[in-house]
Amino acid sequence: MRIFPAAAAVAALLFAVTVPAAEVSRPIEVAAPGRAVIVLDRDVYENARADLGDLRISDDEGREVPYLLVGAADDSAPTTRPVLRDASYVRGEKAMVTLDFGAPTPKSALTLALSGDNFRRRVTVEGRDGRDREWVTIVDRAYVFAVPPPAAARYETIALPENGHQLLRVTVFRGPDDPDRIGIIDARASLGQGRRPPETALSAGVNRAEDTRSHETILTLDLGARHQPFRGVALEVAAPRFWRGVTVEARVDPAPGREAVPLSWTSLGEGAVYRVEHEGDVRESLRVDVCGRHRVIRLRIRNRDDAPLPIGAVTVMAAEERIAFEAAPGRSYRLAYGDARRTAPSYDLSRTAGDAALFAAQGRPGTIGPAVRQRDVDPVVPWTERNPALLWGGLLAVVLALGALTRQALRAD
Repeated sequence: MRIFPAAAAVAALLFAVTVPAAEVSRPIEVAAPGRAVIVLDRDVYENARADLGDLRISDDEGREVPYLLVGAADDSAPTTRPVLRDASYVRGEKAMVTLDFGAPTPKSALTLALSGDNFRRRVTVEGRDGRDREWVTIVDRAYVFAVPPPAAARYETIALPENGHQLLRVTVFRGPDDPDRIGIIDARASLGQGRRPPETALSAGVNRAEDTRSHETILTLDLGARHQPFRGVALEVAAPRFWRGVTVEARVDPAPGREAVPLSWTSLGEGAVYRVEHEGDVRESLRVDVCGRHRVIRLRIRNRDDAPLPIGAVTVMAAEERIAFEAAPGRSYRLAYGDARRTAPSYDLSRTAGDAALFAAQGRPGTIGPAVRQRDVDPVVPWTERNPALLWGGLLAVVLALGALTRQALRAD
């Protein structure tokens, strides 16, 4: 006899009480009738869902107003593997290869697979279309690195200005401690992601610590909101020449209303920061490109046997996300969010307006007013507090039902 599953079902029905979520409501100030654009802020990222599917705009008559969200893509760009042609090398100098994408292809980054496990090499990238004869320079001097065991790591990704060339010619120059012959084994390209939202510098609380056991500098950054979007972290470093590998991690936070879990971190990505000199020309890269939606992130800077870097300002680059909608004459509007029960809306506007970024670019800027939480103006009293007699009566019924079922089971045995 299934005594306990039956009792559990009774108890589940008794306590399946849904308490409405505390929704946030904020007035929207628009400059004039017509297309209006508002920029999302920290209060939205703190109280709305991570996917922003609970955002709603309504007018002063309570009617829902369609909108377009110009968001920040959090997913990594898709990649493609070109055909490698004309691979060659000049002993003691460089290795070369031509990458053929088969057709004009938008590209934003190039990841190489190179021979060796301990190097610092300079890279140039040139491009041309299939019918052109002359190569044009895309990247004149980038650098790739590899660190041997222990704690082996490779940093072989090169950021590219977005381009559509069918052919890329990659040249990797021999490093100071390299063997006479080096090789380009493979390559993949990150496809261009099209128009991106503009970025703004985000102020963040920074805590610095030195882990002497792992030889790491740890920078912990508080971005101020649970689902704050970001696209990169830039460092100010006073050292004249350096190279460091960097791992970026995000703190795993419990969902609202759930018990805290032991502190843990999840990896968001890796990169490198450097300032190097080649033939009197100093090149640097002080930004680690990594994206996500988190409140607390940390950078683990691998110093190995070198002294910790003199790091000054730390700047988080945040994507500016916007909402665009049509404001009618004589109407006022409000933005609401925070009700986790809502599903993401589906408007005809998203199918008829075309490019969301272009749609928003044609609007006038508006502002969002102070936040008012629904529980502040219309508090919700839990069902258990409004019906104590029914609660205790239900508990007594469950106890009696359990006793009767147990007695019946004992007699049957």
